[in-house]
Amino acid sequence: DVHYFEGEAVVSTQSTGKVIDPKASQNLGILLNSSLKNLPFDELRRLILSCDDSSLSPSVMESLLRFLPSSEDMGSLRQLKDEYEELCVAEQFAFMLSNIPRIEPRLQAMVFKKKFFEEAREIKPDLTYVIAACEELKTSEKFGKCLELILLIGNYMNAGSRNAGTYGFKLNFLTKLQNTKASDNRTNMLHFLANTLEQRYPQWINFKDDLKNLEKARRVSDDQLSKQLRGMKKSLTNLKKELEFHKTPDSIDDRFGTEMQAFLDYANEEYDKLEATYANMGKCVTEIISFYGEDPKKTNAEDFFSDIVTFCNDFEAARVENAKLKEAKKREEKQKELKEKEKRRKEQKDKERKDFIIDEQGEGEGVLDDLMDALRSGTAYNRDNRRKNNRRTETTKQRGLQRGRSQTGQSPRVNKSSTDSDLNDILNTPTTRSAPRSRARGDQQRSESKASEALQRVKAL
Repeated sequence: DVHYFEGEAVVSTQSTGKVIDPKASQNLGILLNSSLKNLPFDELRRLILSCDDSSLSPSVMESLLRFLPSSEDMGSLRQLKDEYEELCVAEQFAFMLSNIPRIEPRLQAMVFKKKFFEEAREIKPDLTYVIAACEELKTSEKFGKCLELILLIGNYMNAGSRNAGTYGFKLNFLTKLQNTKASDNRTNMLHFLANTLEQRYPQWINFKDDLKNLEKARRVSDDQLSKQLRGMKKSLTNLKKELEFHKTPDSIDDRFGTEMQAFLDYANEEYDKLEATYANMGKCVTEIISFYGEDPKKTNAEDFFSDIVTFCNDFEAARVENAKLKEAKKREEKQKELKEKEKRRKEQKDKERKDFIIDEQGEGEGVLDDLMDALRSGTAYNRDNRRKNNRRTETTKQRGLQRGRSQTGQSPRVNKSSTDSDLNDILNTPTTRSAPRSRARGDQQRSESKASEALQRVKAL
């Protein structure tokens, strides 16, 4: 194992320690082979003496503090200067540390200095968030109007009960609004509140925009802030006491007194500012809790802010759900309208199928009656009789004409008056007897024709 001390390479010939117990030696060996692997001993010694933390992270310095041998072991190692080469690597490293005056409080002060700036950067925004959130809650008109509306709705719902006419409500009631269900069991009081604000008071519905710092403020723990500030105060006090031992430097490289005194002066100023801001934050929290009718002694800032944030998030979720319900309702209405339209179309089509359509000439009135008469008489099914009757009528007419020609011996080419006279003579008697029958047959044929046509239409439908 090769390590460096005072700028020279030192070779260790021992693997086991003479003074340090094996467990402590192992821990120091792990540290040397990880975080301090590329850092020579003399360079590490110089960084600690000069309070130069540019190459040392807080975790490395805290590991050094955790793995430091006991003060007794450190004193024993200082007596082994002449046997340095016979020590194991861990003991050689511990021997180097034992030669730095007040090594443990030095490292503690360096860790505090490194962490102070980080903690101050974390605390400042948290204090600012809480103070800003208190101011927003106090000045937001939209949020105040929303609470008034909630109270009005609650009193309306409780009309006639012992809770009617309430002057206010606990702020944690805001987180329970969703437990008040509507009759449809699909919506709750938050949905109703969102609808009411959207329809009647849209100028108040975006009250969450007035509370921009509320979400960050509710994550701030007052207990944690108080603990951090107390730790700072204690570390500053310890540093002030430690500086009493460093009024005179132990060597030319020892700059602990100079560096830490400058840091202490700056840290005290910063701490005073943080402490004043913290006190102002506590005052603001007390005032805003009292402003909303709560007891500051029973209500902490985290619960107070969390209840309002929960309400805001639930309210926004209800707005989104309302929009989805509206869209779903529109789709249902559209589907219902389409179903009604389809139903009317089918009803119209069924009606057209059942009704008999009147032909283009306006004929066809009473077709159904004619059809029923033809069906009762049976003529709608006796086509052969209709054909025989038709042929008999035509034969009778032809025989009458031939008889007239044979009696006169003349051709049919005669003048109109003589022809009409002859035809009247020839057809006088037959016409007198058969005309009513012919008209009856014609009427019957037309009726049968209409009945047949109606049957064909029925078949087609």
